[in-house]
Amino acid sequence: MAATVLFVSVNKSFRPWMTVTQLEPWAERAWAISVAKASTCDRVIAVFDGWPVAAWRLRGAFPSPDETYLMNDGSTRPRTCLALGDPLPLLREYMEWEYPALRRGVATAKWDDLTPLAADHDHAFIDWKDQSSQVL
Repeated sequence: MAATVLFVSVNKSFRPWMTVTQLEPWAERAWAISVAKASTCDRVIAVFDGWPVAAWRLRGAFPSPDETYLMNDGSTRPRTCLALGDPLPLLREYMEWEYPALRRGVATAKWDDLTPLAADHDHAFIDWKDQSSQVL
């Protein structure tokens, strides 16, 4: 199986003492990539100086309300913000693969030997209409 991964550069923001929680806002920030392309990924890997330093499940992507980037034709496009989910372990495979060039600090790649993540069930909800006969 193959999984598509979103890589973001944290070269300017990462410090060795940072926790994953402290690094998270820097990985979520506005990136020069389309929402459609970012949405094809199931996880985000933060890269510092060519090495992975943190990973998260990607719950979604949305256009930045106030930041844009310049396209080759001179037009502008909204930057993409990321909705990160749970932190993921840094797998050994992440250390062994060759990373794509992070043009404008971001890139995607399909890794053939990486199993896609299972569906995120964090958005499940209880239908209270069906629960009306239960005493809580």
